[in-house]
Amino acid sequence: MDLTTYLSGDAWRLWAALSITFAYTLFCYVLFHRARNAGQITVMQQGTGKPVLVVYASQTGQAESIARHTASELSGNGTPVHLSRIDQPWLEDAASASRVFFIVSTAGDGSSPDHALGFVHKQLDKPCAGLQGVRFGLLALGDRNYPDFCAFGRRLDQWLQACGAQPEFSRIEVDKLEGQALAAWNGHLQGFGTKIQAGAPAATEPDDYAEWRLLSRCCLNAGSPGSSMCKVVLQPVSGGLPQWHAGDLADVLIPGGDGKPRSYSISNLPDDNRIELIVRSVVREDGTSGQTSGWLNQHAQPGDALKLRVRSNPGFNLGADLSKPLILIGAGTGIAGLRGHLQARAKAFSASAQPAPEHNTWLLFGERSGRHDRPCHAEIDKWQHTRLLTRLDLSFSRDDPRTPYVQHHLQEHAKELQEWVENGANILVCGCAKTMARSVDQSLRNILGDASVDDLLMSGRMRRDIF
Repeated sequence: MDLTTYLSGDAWRLWAALSITFAYTLFCYVLFHRARNAGQITVMQQGTGKPVLVVYASQTGQAESIARHTASELSGNGTPVHLSRIDQPWLEDAASASRVFFIVSTAGDGSSPDHALGFVHKQLDKPCAGLQGVRFGLLALGDRNYPDFCAFGRRLDQWLQACGAQPEFSRIEVDKLEGQALAAWNGHLQGFGTKIQAGAPAATEPDDYAEWRLLSRCCLNAGSPGSSMCKVVLQPVSGGLPQWHAGDLADVLIPGGDGKPRSYSISNLPDDNRIELIVRSVVREDGTSGQTSGWLNQHAQPGDALKLRVRSNPGFNLGADLSKPLILIGAGTGIAGLRGHLQARAKAFSASAQPAPEHNTWLLFGERSGRHDRPCHAEIDKWQHTRLLTRLDLSFSRDDPRTPYVQHHLQEHAKELQEWVENGANILVCGCAKTMARSVDQSLRNILGDASVDDLLMSGRMRRDIF
């Protein structure tokens, strides 16, 4: 006897209705999670009345972390709070929101975060009538060491006001998470029903730093014409090792420092039961050492303690898709972020027991001297031997006047680069904005075209960690 025969009349209709309801609920659940995983609007707090929108644009995850913390604080009085990445459809809900709060960062070259490029191209050159009368606040993150300080935040503010949106308060600009500016942001939020109390510290995200200790360090470029570069090895003082992915960051607070964290690419995987950083010594104009790099590379002794937290860097997380070729481009301490991805790729190939394809991984790396500046050379040689690295192009600016920098190798091998990209290659770029990033970006645009590079950035096939 089948179910149709067993059930009849009202019982059958009830069963059918419940089945449809369950199927629809499951369908909505799947759609919700797909939307959430795609970075679309997330409901942080249910409630009645007009919602508050928190919109972020983040390159290294810092602005996203602050936005999530802000959204959490704004949900203190039961007001519905929605969180959205700037390239998702928040504009549709802005007119019905009571307030819209923006937390946006500026990339090292003065541009928007990579995921925001589509929003920039589609929106910022034309007015949006739907923003007329919308009340907003804006927190712009930047670094005054770069000439285009908070450039994207400033451009967004100008566009919002040109569209008729009304600022609740003047744009707040933050230099490397400077405390006074963050305190001002928290002070303004107190007027919108947040859980922040008057006089509260200027925290904008959870205080999840733990105590770590220096295990060891070694110089990677003895005799180099540049400043010293050291591999710094750290272990937690207590508790287990946090988990991270290739491309993630370590925020470091040294004892006696200025209280501002310095971010470094984690150059290894958690399997090593430690964190390895590759740190360049910063030398000021007066010859003194940078505060954090000087402590890590010179002054700290094994066993000395510091504060550290691991921070996700979604703009430089790629995963280990072995079906796609991978092009890695970097210079100097950019090798740190690239090394983590190479280790992850080696681990994934080892676990799959599959041989590396002919066009698998291409590393283009630049430094000063081939004799002295070969960080991680033993691992690179090993990866070449095992065919994980199927192509390697090294640039040494003091040795080779013809191709002194990585962008020159890109131009020299333009046809091969086009072929790799056409075959689905992902691209990772890691290094200094002042000395490498703009030149590499321009070379890629000359070879592939502006539209192709923008498509690679917006789709996530090209990811950058620029500092």
